[in-house]
Amino acid sequence: MKRKNPINDALRLLKYRIRSEKELRLRLSEKGYTNEEIEKTINYLKEKKFIDDEKFAYLYAYDSLVVHKKGPFRIKMELRNFGVDEYIIKDALEKVLSEVNLQEIKQEIVKGLDEKKAREVLYRKGFGGE
Repeated sequence: MKRKNPINDALRLLKYRIRSEKELRLRLSEKGYTNEEIEKTINYLKEKKFIDDEKFAYLYAYDSLVVHKKGPFRIKMELRNFGVDEYIIKDALEKVLSEVNLQEIKQEIVKGLDEKKAREVLYRKGFGGE
């Protein structure tokens, strides 16, 4: 029987999309790897720059805002769920918000809606009262 390789499994997961460190740890744990194997794998992947929570948070925030039209509050909650540190989330959101026109995105979302419905939709998508 062929021995499972945590690095290959991690790289296979990363091939589909960038992942947070916590998410990768969880997935490797679910595959039955020991904490020691997971730790060695994570350290190797960090060293080779395959996982980087700062890059993950920025790319996730940018995609979520621009492509999926999610608001900053919702993005923040989702990144927290991925196990990204608060200061990384804050930096990523600040960077993304400085690069995109938030008003334009909000106008695109509420186009053709009355004021009450527009407020509801924006709130559900994670845009605050700003």
